[in-house]
Amino acid sequence: MQQKNKSKRNYFQLACYFFALLFFSSCSTEKGQAEPKFDLDDINKKGKLTVLMDNSALSYFEYKGKNLGFEYEILDSFARSLGLKLEVKIIQNRESFLRSLNNGEGDLIACSQAITLPALNDMEFSLPYYTTHQVLVQAKSVDSLLVKEASDLGGKNVHVVKGSAFDDRLKNLSDEIGVVINRRYIESDVNAEDLIEMVASKKIKYCLANENLARISNDLHDNIDTKTIVSTNQKIAFGLRKNNPQLKAKLNAFLSNYCSSSQFNELKKMYFDYMVQNPVIETVPLKKGRISPYDELFKSAANKFGWDWKIIAAISCKESNFNPNARGLGGAFGLMQFMPNTGAHYGVYPNSTPEVQINGAMVMINKVYNSWSSIPDTEQRMKFTLASYNAGKGHIDDAQRLAVKNGLNPLIWDGNVQVMVKNLAVPAFYRDPVVRCGAYRGPASNYATAVYQKYLSWK
Repeated sequence: MQQKNKSKRNYFQLACYFFALLFFSSCSTEKGQAEPKFDLDDINKKGKLTVLMDNSALSYFEYKGKNLGFEYEILDSFARSLGLKLEVKIIQNRESFLRSLNNGEGDLIACSQAITLPALNDMEFSLPYYTTHQVLVQAKSVDSLLVKEASDLGGKNVHVVKGSAFDDRLKNLSDEIGVVINRRYIESDVNAEDLIEMVASKKIKYCLANENLARISNDLHDNIDTKTIVSTNQKIAFGLRKNNPQLKAKLNAFLSNYCSSSQFNELKKMYFDYMVQNPVIETVPLKKGRISPYDELFKSAANKFGWDWKIIAAISCKESNFNPNARGLGGAFGLMQFMPNTGAHYGVYPNSTPEVQINGAMVMINKVYNSWSSIPDTEQRMKFTLASYNAGKGHIDDAQRLAVKNGLNPLIWDGNVQVMVKNLAVPAFYRDPVVRCGAYRGPASNYATAVYQKYLSWK
């Protein structure tokens, strides 16, 4: 009898141990400890490297049907060096990055993450691929003085995402200067670019940003100041799970070579020194009544399809400011800023003459316009066409379907489908990236309206 009771106790203890093991195993996974592993061998079996990214100019965005972004292009080169396909998963909420990584939803984190002691408790980091520092973003105003020293932030309201590196910096800065800086928290799915836009539109007074992003923003908003430094230099790197030594070693070996290459130097120039490397050239003075040096070419191309030539001229004006040698993000080139693959489809190449560039664009625009035959209003149809030229028809199709889901009119661009461009899935969530193509600076969803307004100003 005693032996039987002892056996029961043993079974009971074994069962308790088993369930406790399951419980603590699940807890450790949630905190990012032992499971899951998913190291390089497992990634090779999948045939793809999955990266968790945010939608921003420095991480990842889509422009004219091409995947772009400073971090995206680095990791795309890394994936190709391994013979792998790169898969991007957009994370809306920065608090979800670590959880998604440890749940095995991605293999790397790429969101301009600085190497900090708190972050090192949660994840491993690759070798740093960039060094930057944090700056204060503030609106220029004639009726208020700019904050020129970090020590002058005492008592000021600065908006940050709770728990972010900027939140930590303000807390430490308050301790350093001995004065309280009022941290005003904003939704966790708002990124640095969103905050900068809010400063530029005077919805908030101050925010923080990394200097490299602030430099890009200065090109887009002439009413903000980003000169005030609030931190020392910080190392930016990719985040990994703590139990992925194979992936970390391979990534570090790649970065060690790549970051000293001419390819990487060109990449930095393209994203951080875009305006310096690609200035809009000044054209010679035009005779009265002329719009550009290429008016006759625009007229000739438009006449073949019965178009008003000023529409084509307006596109060229916004895309390149009539610069046949303009170069843009992702390799966009020429008067009409064709992407390489698209240009080749229409017989247009970087060394093509202005006439060939304009004729190719006219064929493409006419084709896209005909594809929107379901839009009855000619003005709205034109705006759908212009938006498709800029973002790709597939994206605008998606935005139209999303408009229907949200009770908006799928046949109206302004205030309807236009709004949905900000919420397109690529594959999880699509923000409205601020794009810089030639003479146009602003959100992608505003491109069609900006071009159409330019056209109307010439009629």
